[in-house]
Amino acid sequence: MSTKDKKNQLYILFLLACFGIYCVILYALTGGLCAFRGLLGIPCPGCGGSRALLSLAKGNIKQCIELNPAAPFVFLCILNEIRVTYMKKGNKKLAGILLSASIIGSLILYVVRMKLYFPYREPYVFYPNSLLMRILESLH
Repeated sequence: MSTKDKKNQLYILFLLACFGIYCVILYALTGGLCAFRGLLGIPCPGCGGSRALLSLAKGNIKQCIELNPAAPFVFLCILNEIRVTYMKKGNKKLAGILLSASIIGSLILYVVRMKLYFPYREPYVFYPNSLLMRILESLH
């Protein structure tokens, strides 16, 4: 194994350790792993994405669309970006355009769904135990 490969492996292990520490601290502070929801109390554009992908994997398309209809498209575009960037297969510029378009579409969909469903429908519910709410309550 070359020195460059060893450095890359150490770098990856360092990043994984940092991510693990981040997750532990965030969970201790907010009771969850979504920084947006845990800190502000409102769902992020990706909320419901993991559950949507799991529902899709189980063949439950209706539940996938209810939870986060953009999740499968963003996931596929991220996989395509990884394929193009690291495996050097495909058009890098086109992959970037697709990823950007899927993220912009996801954000537009987020605004529309927040307007329609917040705070009454899962996953667009208010999280009263957020750090912001706890700080505001301590000020009273």
